[in-house]
Amino acid sequence: MNNLNGGFNTPAIVVSRKKYKLYSVFTFITPSLGIIRASLPHKRLQSLRNASYLRPFSAMYITVVQDGEFVKVTQIDGSYVVESLDTNLDHIAYAAVASELIQELFALYDVDRKVFDAVVNYSKSIRQRNVRLGTIILGWQVLSLAGAMPQGQAFVSGDGIDVFWDELCRGTHIIPSVALRKAMPSILTYRWGDTQPIELPGIVWIELERLLFAYGEQEIGKPLQSVKFLMSI
Repeated sequence: MNNLNGGFNTPAIVVSRKKYKLYSVFTFITPSLGIIRASLPHKRLQSLRNASYLRPFSAMYITVVQDGEFVKVTQIDGSYVVESLDTNLDHIAYAAVASELIQELFALYDVDRKVFDAVVNYSKSIRQRNVRLGTIILGWQVLSLAGAMPQGQAFVSGDGIDVFWDELCRGTHIIPSVALRKAMPSILTYRWGDTQPIELPGIVWIELERLLFAYGEQEIGKPLQSVKFLMSI
């Protein structure tokens, strides 16, 4: 972890907020510190300038100093808010899946610029585009970046991919269709800034989602609470 003495200013995306009676714990992802957490008393939130930006997958610059296991946020300079998550329960649920995958697959202070960039691009995308489809794409990409499956170029070239599919089938008891297997290279190599979204039949998106949840839970080693919540609504 970088030396935070005197404060450290960094771009950040809010990954989650967990509310307690007197305080909230915010999880951020940053390019040079990785995933960090900050505990903020609710009274402090009322007086903290730009605290309104502290919403899931919104972007900002934060100034932090080390405070034991957590960091202390001393300043916030907001960049943008993801308003698509404000009132739509389905959007909230899918964003929660993305949040849980990120936090389960990567440890605190584990720095990986590719992971940060993927989360930034996801946060920008879901401001305007389909949150569900964005979450499916990000989910598979972070599984790949976490080393739980081959990188995108391996799927493009087909190098050793049959072994992965065989292991996935044994672990999840799901046999991916030919259409899903053909779609995976596009999912893993998707460039978020492209104006043209990935065009796939609805049945393939459903299959990608189902398999993502099953394989994610297998790799993490426990049920995803966000998936339970999504399935309940």
